[in-house]
Amino acid sequence: MKGHTHILFAIVLGTLYFDYFDAGNWLLKLGFAGTLIFGALLPDIDQAESMMSHKHKVMSGFARAIDKHRGIFHSIWIPLGIFLVAHFIISKYFTIPNLLLMGLLIGYGSHLLADSFTVQGIAPLHPLHKRRVRGFIKTGGIIETVFIAALAVFLMVH
Repeated sequence: MKGHTHILFAIVLGTLYFDYFDAGNWLLKLGFAGTLIFGALLPDIDQAESMMSHKHKVMSGFARAIDKHRGIFHSIWIPLGIFLVAHFIISKYFTIPNLLLMGLLIGYGSHLLADSFTVQGIAPLHPLHKRRVRGFIKTGGIIETVFIAALAVFLMVH
């Protein structure tokens, strides 16, 4: 899916998260939004044409050297690693609000979920297992446009 689709889908899931959990003050909500959007775009760091790659060229080059597009960065291992490092290592030395970590993880997870609906799909256990989860949406196609419209309508009526 395209970057703007990932951002919109992450915003919808972030909105649903706020329906069930208290978000705190406006500054934390703003931080949540930032980490949510960053997380929604991060898996595509390994694709030269992506929004994230254009902003972080060095990181993108490093990511492309590690694996091909929709490889390790489109598996469960990166968000799991982020959670474990943040929860068990970084939290010992810094006080980071949980809401910021949740934004990053919801954004990342929303990206993986959305890409699992595409024809290319994702291999969630890559590199341990190559089996892909695939859908029927062509990236940039008419069904993705309908999906964007549905997400926008949801946000307007929510």
